[in-house]
Amino acid sequence: MALMDFNYSCICFQRSEKWSREQVDHLKRQVHCKLLKATSMAYTVMLVDVLERLHIDDHFRDEITTALQHVLLHHEEQNSVVTVDQLHLESLRFRLLRQHGFWVSADVFDKFKDNTGCFKESLSTDARGLLSLYNAAHLAMPGETALDNAIAFSRRSLQSLQGKLRSPMAEQVSRALDIPLPRTPKLLETMRYITEYEQEEAHDSVVLDLARLDFELIRSLYLKELKTLSL
Repeated sequence: MALMDFNYSCICFQRSEKWSREQVDHLKRQVHCKLLKATSMAYTVMLVDVLERLHIDDHFRDEITTALQHVLLHHEEQNSVVTVDQLHLESLRFRLLRQHGFWVSADVFDKFKDNTGCFKESLSTDARGLLSLYNAAHLAMPGETALDNAIAFSRRSLQSLQGKLRSPMAEQVSRALDIPLPRTPKLLETMRYITEYEQEEAHDSVVLDLARLDFELIRSLYLKELKTLSL
């Protein structure tokens, strides 16, 4: 970026920084209410996942911990029959709880296996579920063979789907096969996911607006520091 462009960007941002911070505070209050009012396991884990991938979860640490404790203690009973999105939601729940230090047994994935103990082949076309399972299984502890098998199954199935997926799922699968989500630098994931989240039909505009403004504030801080170091 040319110095003139950089200076112009800084001046424009300084004029709007106060407004941006006020908007961030306003949006944070709305998201806070969403977390407090979340009652279902599905809504809670999807919301927490989005907040973390958009790198705005630091604003809601206590609320997220409370929400996940509720998810852990009041896990909704699932039918033995695998339904749409069940693999995705169970995998999200498993990954988020383990990432936050809550113990969850890998047995929760038994319902997705056949009589031979292998994952059901009917799941091999469920791209979102497979991606969530793949990322979740990378939270395995040493010796958890069941999760090693989950990685192998989901990876093989996702590779077979490559070339058939639409954006942004195609990009997310490609990234995960290279570096699983739990091992991806958080800010790098945020830079990519802000644009991808907007493409999701069920995206939350309040959460998206908060992520954009928060990211701009963080980027401005980095630019100011860079300018100081370059003088």
